[in-house]
Amino acid sequence: MLRWLLLIPFALLVAMGFGMFALLIASVVSPDIALLIGGGFERLLTALFAQAESGFDPGPTAEAAFTLLGRLGFAIMVAPVVLVAVGSELFRIRSGLIQSGLTGMLAALLPLAMLRLSRAPTATETQIIAALFLVGAATGFVYWLIAGRGAGGERPVQ
Repeated sequence: MLRWLLLIPFALLVAMGFGMFALLIASVVSPDIALLIGGGFERLLTALFAQAESGFDPGPTAEAAFTLLGRLGFAIMVAPVVLVAVGSELFRIRSGLIQSGLTGMLAALLPLAMLRLSRAPTATETQIIAALFLVGAATGFVYWLIAGRGAGGERPVQ
């Protein structure tokens, strides 16, 4: 019980923090990801200030944009590692490769499903999807290092 109350939440928080660091590293390595992260925020702020200067209330636009960003962040950083962690605990999956791979797969696929990508991704989008997979896999691996190796608790002696 102590494992569910302390170790697993701690491991999830550390893994999510490492995922943010891995996303930062990915944005340094790949100019497309840096443009997506940095350029997206720059364009958003420019649009909000332009709305305010022209006399329109930027509140609804800002609310919608930050809601979408929050959902994307949740779909990339939080949901994949939490879903895999709960699944691995329930089904006693102790393999680091499975936990990392599933987390990476979910980190790449959940944002796509949320955005309802209905066409084949371009080369740049494929690179971003691959980076999201690697960030998710790194997040899953950090969770496995801290708490995943003992998933499901001790096995009963037979």
